[in-house]
Amino acid sequence: MEEKMDAKAISEKAKGYFGQGYNWAESVSLSFKEYFGIEGSIIPKLATGFGGGVGRKGSLCGAFTASIMAIGMKMGRTDPKDREGLLKVYDKCQQFWEQFEKEFGSRDCYGLIGLHLDDPEESKKWLTTGGREKCTGIVEKTTQILCEFLNKS
Repeated sequence: MEEKMDAKAISEKAKGYFGQGYNWAESVSLSFKEYFGIEGSIIPKLATGFGGGVGRKGSLCGAFTASIMAIGMKMGRTDPKDREGLLKVYDKCQQFWEQFEKEFGSRDCYGLIGLHLDDPEESKKWLTTGGREKCTGIVEKTTQILCEFLNKS
């Protein structure tokens, strides 16, 4: 039987990466990369552009996109003919999408924080009004939800 993922430990690791200067997409993906024992430097490179809702445009939350990447890290396919594996990952991603929206009311960065991070004034407002803390809470809950999902698969 596979060991259950420790959401708190993974979340703490993500917060540590964020404290080093990584964005949330990079931080969450690095935490799961480390948990899964994946070597190499491609992560966080793959996740960099997803920060702030894809390049700070307010689209899909970086923690959300990193979670989708983590599902792929655990369950993704390497054989293009593995249709069953592909559909299994799609199903898990759809379930995660629905749970994330149910929990937070949106999967988009702008919908979650109400600010456009690509606007210097709104980005500054995010910093001065507790944006980091709010996003940290989102990451903690996202990590918990994702670990529960992956522990079931």
